[in-house]
Amino acid sequence: MSKLRVIDFFCGAGGFSEGFRQMGYAIIYGFDHWKPALDTFNFNFKLNCEVKNILDFKHSVDEIENLPNTEIIIGSPPCVSFSSSNKSGNADKSLGVELTETFLRIVAVKKHQPNSILKAWFMENVVNSKRYLQTAYTFKDLGLTDWANKNRISPLKIAIDLYDNTTIINSADYGSFQARKRVISGEIIKKGKLMIPKTTHSEENQIDKEKYLTIGKMKKNFPHPFSKKSEKLINDPQYQLQIPQNQLTDHFYDTGIYKVEWKVSKYWKTKHPFMGKMSFPENENKPSRTITATKIANSRESIIYKTELNRIGDGEYRLPTVREAAIIMGFPITYQFLGAENNKWRLVGNAVCCSVSRAVSLRRTTCRL
Repeated sequence: MSKLRVIDFFCGAGGFSEGFRQMGYAIIYGFDHWKPALDTFNFNFKLNCEVKNILDFKHSVDEIENLPNTEIIIGSPPCVSFSSSNKSGNADKSLGVELTETFLRIVAVKKHQPNSILKAWFMENVVNSKRYLQTAYTFKDLGLTDWANKNRISPLKIAIDLYDNTTIINSADYGSFQARKRVISGEIIKKGKLMIPKTTHSEENQIDKEKYLTIGKMKKNFPHPFSKKSEKLINDPQYQLQIPQNQLTDHFYDTGIYKVEWKVSKYWKTKHPFMGKMSFPENENKPSRTITATKIANSRESIIYKTELNRIGDGEYRLPTVREAAIIMGFPITYQFLGAENNKWRLVGNAVCCSVSRAVSLRRTTCRL
């Protein structure tokens, strides 16, 4: 049986696509407006996708109709403007709404076009995005009045229903090293609804579930950043993969933090005047907190580890390496990130957690596409 084909909008580094690839789907194309993201996506999926602004599809139905027809459409609209941490939640949400509705416009055309082959679509975003999106969109809402009339569809008919097809997923419940809550919307076309995947992990012991994966488990038996490179084979903390230690990238470098920075972070984590207390350094007996797209060492959101070196003061604590962050996000150790370190961190932090992508993709025999 041939593989179901996937097209990925706002593909970024490819976390959403990677989960689908691991489940046996064929990734045929990705769209993103940021070249470093497409460079990484193209390298890992052996594609030749070109930089494209998704808003180009907002006014041109012809461009949407000329897109490749695939069985699956996925997308993760940029979450920056929706994020509660962006300007304390007071950032302008209009761009986030515009990008999301453009994605839904694409899905609507591909779902309702004559002889459509679309079998499912999925969208990921931050939890806060729910507050700014409609629960349902008609063709008119999506600027598709003329297209609907041309195809003998009432412009007032609901094209995309989000109300019953949206859920909040915690990546830790699906085998991630990270507790990352995100909104998942979508639909299995044949069933007319989103199939919510069964959780596989839990914080407490349960007969039918494994316990949460923790930071400590991630780091156990995995070389720390100050290890000497060697030919020794190392195991991927999540996958049945082995590579020589000297082939591991984005890991063997010093991420130590100056004392003046980690002291600020420690204060805001442990003595914040009105927010709850947080661990400093990270509690390695729990899943990681959410990896962010900004590498920062002096904030409440910073993820900080005790260094493996005998240091006091400067360098006593360190940030995760890009590779550790990528593992937390569910990328295999063979996955490569291209560009400068800050760009790599942004690529990882903005990605869809691969364990969530695997879960929502479902097995073809399960969702009976």
